[in-house]
Amino acid sequence: MKFQLKAMVAALAFSAVSMSAQAAIDLGSTGNGSFVLSLWNQASGTSATFDLGVNYSSFSDLTSGSINLAAGNYASAWNTFNAASTTGTTLWSIFAGDVGLLGGETARTAGAYGFYTTSNSLNLDTLPATQSVFNVIKNMDTYIGANNNLGNHNSVANGASTASLNEAAGAGSVYGTGAAGGAGPASGAAFGSSQQIVHVLNGAATRTESLPPTASFAANATGANYTFTLSSAGLLSVGGNVTTPVPEADSYAMLLAGLGVIGLVARRRKA
Repeated sequence: MKFQLKAMVAALAFSAVSMSAQAAIDLGSTGNGSFVLSLWNQASGTSATFDLGVNYSSFSDLTSGSINLAAGNYASAWNTFNAASTTGTTLWSIFAGDVGLLGGETARTAGAYGFYTTSNSLNLDTLPATQSVFNVIKNMDTYIGANNNLGNHNSVANGASTASLNEAAGAGSVYGTGAAGGAGPASGAAFGSSQQIVHVLNGAATRTESLPPTASFAANATGANYTFTLSSAGLLSVGGNVTTPVPEADSYAMLLAGLGVIGLVARRRKA
């Protein structure tokens, strides 16, 4: 009986791992879209899309540590993109969306949905009155959804893909004007440049009147704005983070052992 129970637990654990290892990028229409890093190069006409493995509701998880695009499941897309993009300037941007009104916009409360995008400006003048936060996320969903059929997105937990710049899966379809969804805050920076994260939320609306969206920088507990930097070597790093990482179990044990030795030496010196 115990053997059967252990076998069942092992089977369920394996099943859970298998399912998570085949997770495509989550769209904004799910209500909790994935953070997606996009690269594009106009000169080469190429684009690359990376699932960063963090969702809209878990933004804080994106602000700890760094991500190496040149390693693991990202490496193939990173290398393919860079091999093609030997001229011109490569730009990059990060986006995640959340919208619950799948059928369109009617009456809504302020802040019911929105998106995160990299930008160093809170200027929303590039968001036309006719282009809503809802449509920005909808446009991004079309682009992200097209990428789910490319690269290794459907075979690994956090994958990557490449595409021609102006096809449906290309970043040019949404960042052609340098803005999220073709209409969001100005977005796109070269390698080595830092960008902050802007959180854009919808304004309140009725069937006859709609207030403009609002935008604010994402900041840590001390009020410092988070900044993201992507190096030409593929390292995506975060600034403005003051969280102290928790050491691994073995590192923690070694730390305690070291403190114990220091304490012993101190006691002997006192004696």
